[in-house]
Amino acid sequence: MQEGPGLDLEELRRLARELAARRASVYEEMQGEVEAMKASLRERAAAVAEREQALAALEERINANGLAEELAAARRAVTEAEAETRLAAAERERLEEREQQIRVVEKELAALRIELEQQKAVRRPSASARRRELDARTAALEAREAELDAREAALRGDTMAMSLGDASLG
Repeated sequence: MQEGPGLDLEELRRLARELAARRASVYEEMQGEVEAMKASLRERAAAVAEREQALAALEERINANGLAEELAAARRAVTEAEAETRLAAAERERLEEREQQIRVVEKELAALRIELEQQKAVRRPSASARRRELDARTAALEAREAELDAREAALRGDTMAMSLGDASLG
């Protein structure tokens, strides 16, 4: 195969397959991490909701009984719930950053795919130009062969005429 300024077609195909495999691998890895983060956020949100319910129940008892100890427990529960909320917000932020990274990688891979397609498009015209050149040369060779066949036939005819002339003289 002729080496040109770009990669040959098989190399382009190999690179395209390699890029597709990388993209799939990166995407699956990132999706797994995203799903794990989402599950973690759901668990934390459930824990926060559970603590808020316990806090609400505690507040009702405090209001009903006026117990100082339960008030302190409620305040601790509020503090814990706020800490869980902050942690969930931080997890959500990390999840959003990870999704943004996924989008960046996908854009890079799309750009590479477009570049490969453009390289393929550039190679195709040169291959068809090469084909036209070969077809033209083949046609020229066939015409030359036909011309030589005609000359050979003419020469044979002259040789035959000379042989017949020599035979009639003798």
